[in-house]
Parts: sequence; C-alpha cells; structure tokens
Amino acid sequence: MALTTSRAAARLTRQAVRTSRCQSVAPSYRPASSSFSTSAPRSSELDERPRWSFTPERMRAPFSPHITKDPARSVWKVNEDPQKLDDVLNNILGRDGQRMLPEELKWLAVTHKSFDQGRRGFNDRLAFLGRQICVLECTQSIISSPRSLDNYPDTFADRRKPFEDPIVGGVDNLSSRQPSDMLSPEKLAQLALDTGLTTVVRWKPRMPENIKGSGFDPIMSAAVYALIGAVSLQQGGKMASRIVRERILKKLRL
Repeated sequence: MALTTSRAAARLTRQAVRTSRCQSVAPSYRPASSSFSTSAPRSSELDERPRWSFTPERMRAPFSPHITKDPARSVWKVNEDPQKLDDVLNNILGRDGQRMLPEELKWLAVTHKSFDQGRRGFNDRLAFLGRQICVLECTQSIISSPRSLDNYPDTFADRRKPFEDPIVGGVDNLSSRQPSDMLSPEKLAQLALDTGLTTVVRWKPRMPENIKGSGFDPIMSAAVYALIGAVSLQQGGKMASRIVRERILKKLRL
C-alpha cells in the first residue's frame, strides 16, 4: 500500500515538473504601462461572458492531480443551449416559466456539484430550501385530505371515546402517509424525466456506464427542489408554494 502511494506521488511530481518547465517564466520587471494595457482587455473579455458558461481562470490548476485510467470515462456532454433550458422551465413551472428566474439563477439551479468540480457554483443550498417548501405543502395536502383511518378499527372503542374535531381530524392521516412517500427520489426523478429536466441538468456521473448507480435519482430530485428554491428567492414563497401544489404534487398523484 505504501509503495503504491509513493509511486503515485512520484508520478504527480514528475507531471508537475514537466508542466512548470513548459510554461513560460514571466520577466521580473515590466513597465507599468505595458502591464495595464495587456490586463485590461483580458478582464473586459471575461466580463462579457456569462458566469455560468466558463470556469474562472484562477480556479484552474496548471495540471490535474487526478490520474484517469480510462480517459473516455471523463467525457460527458451537458446542455449549453439557453433556449433548451427555457423550454424545460416552461414545462415544469408553467407558462412563461423562463421569465421567473434570471439567467444566472436558472443555470445555478440545474448545476450539480459534480459538474466542473463545483467551480461554477452548484445547487445544494437552493435544493435545501426548495425541499422544505415541498415538504410543507405536501404535509398540508395530506392533512387536508379526507380521513384515511376509517379502515383501521379501534380496538379500544368499547373503553373510550376519542376526541374528534373536524379541524384536526386530518392530522391522523400522517399516521399512514408521510411526505417522504410522495416526494421520494424515484418519483421526483420520474417527474424530471417526464418534463425533460434530465436533459438540461449539468452533472458528471461517476460511472458513465451505470447512470442509475451514479446517483441519478437523488441528483434529479435535487434539481427539482432547487428550481422551487430559486423561485422562492426570486418570486416569493407564495409563488413557489403555488407551483408545488399545481405543477408538482398534482403530477405525483397521477
């Protein structure tokens, strides 16, 4: 084990030395005028590109510390067409769904941290917020549904008379049904497939030959949650809750 580790370290060291030798060494002195004249156009060119479309130059290492046994497994194409993303947002969020979110927030909501090693941002925090909204709406939907415990006889009916109130009667439904049953990763991943969300999510599967085993269901369900979280931040909680009720929960009940 130690021998294998030392060999890998030596290989990385040789790779770093070769890379450093190939790079040109900057002169120790440059006139102030030339440095400003060369750096200003470069920064202006970078500012013209949208943030989601490129990796910042200073976040790129001169060489990769990862040793890839099969380079073909590192190739994975993702969507780069804004119009395709807008069409998917219309399918999920409803009519004019692409207008609910600004450009950067759209791409952030559909970007998983496995894409580009998270250097362009990822949707973890948006997904956390969206999941809380979905769980709340799903819980309210279960409570407001007709009582589902009538099929379960009360074995102590002859000894007591339980308290009943129409306002809190639906709370008993949570004994037989939980939000996690409806908002399972498998069901949300199927929703992502039906709406085309899977075609625009930016991610890199660990095993391209085994998409399911690379975390397909959790990643796609997180993208659904992230879109709800993004709508909540941009349009408010009422709009996000309405989309959950009308565009997500209704389709999951079918």
